[in-house]
Amino acid sequence: MILMRKFKVKLRRPFGIPKDCFRRTSLSGFTLIEVMVALVILSLVAGSLSMSVSQATKNIGQSKQHQFAAWVAHNQLSLYMLKALNSNSGKKNFGGFKFTWNITKAPTDTENFNKITVAVANVKTPDYLLANIIAFKDES
Repeated sequence: MILMRKFKVKLRRPFGIPKDCFRRTSLSGFTLIEVMVALVILSLVAGSLSMSVSQATKNIGQSKQHQFAAWVAHNQLSLYMLKALNSNSGKKNFGGFKFTWNITKAPTDTENFNKITVAVANVKTPDYLLANIIAFKDES
């Protein structure tokens, strides 16, 4: 039986390198799986953010058209109240959009008191109202 002696092997370090460089401490850094999971999460967040920005951009155009239609309705109602309109319907170009408007007058339970409704739609889609305002006028 041969007896083997255990020898400690001492590493020699080159001149100028600190001792701490040769100590094995806990590993720092990320594994490949951690990096892939982070990339998947990042891509999901970026995709949902892109979709929300796209939807917001689409809604800006619709909101702009609704706002201009409301202005047309208020303008036509003001002209009606001032008795400056020749007809109760017509077309109006406003803010780059073409609108059609219609004013209807209906009686109420109170005598000489009428309900005035102004409906505004896009010329391309006249059945879809963009603005609808109601006012009341004393006709005595």
